[in-house]
Amino acid sequence: MARLTIVDGIILETQRYINLPMRFGERYLARERREVWLRGSDRRESKWIIHTRQLPARRGHRVALLLRKHWVVGMLNASTGAEVNYVRADPPFLLRGVDLLVIVATLILLPSFLGEAGLVAAVLTIVAYLLAVTAARAVRRWWLRARVDAAIRLLRLSWPTREWS
Repeated sequence: MARLTIVDGIILETQRYINLPMRFGERYLARERREVWLRGSDRRESKWIIHTRQLPARRGHRVALLLRKHWVVGMLNASTGAEVNYVRADPPFLLRGVDLLVIVATLILLPSFLGEAGLVAAVLTIVAYLLAVTAARAVRRWWLRARVDAAIRLLRLSWPTREWS
């Protein structure tokens, strides 16, 4: 699993956007998204998009963002002490668009090759696929949620020793 990285700094600006109605195949994690501009200790500015309704910070607050690749999975606010685990608050979907493609392909291909027995095999294959995929993604989600909680606890413990500018 990808490592969690920390980006910390002072919030320069936050913008709230409401996502447009979804088209077929698009699935947002939340109906709203936040655009957050941070200035780090090296004076560089960076922009982060967070798909959530919860942002316990505003302009001028010192925050630490937890990232998994380029996805913001957690936040700790030094100014107020607030924290949020975005994997827990706005969890990712267990089923994706590609799963629908697999189901349709299985329903078409197995009966065409195996006849009537193929329909029964297709239904059993789809049920097994959905159970395996959702279980694997649920375990991955649980694991990431636990890692983010642990990282937030570690950040909170090391908070007084951190240097902010």
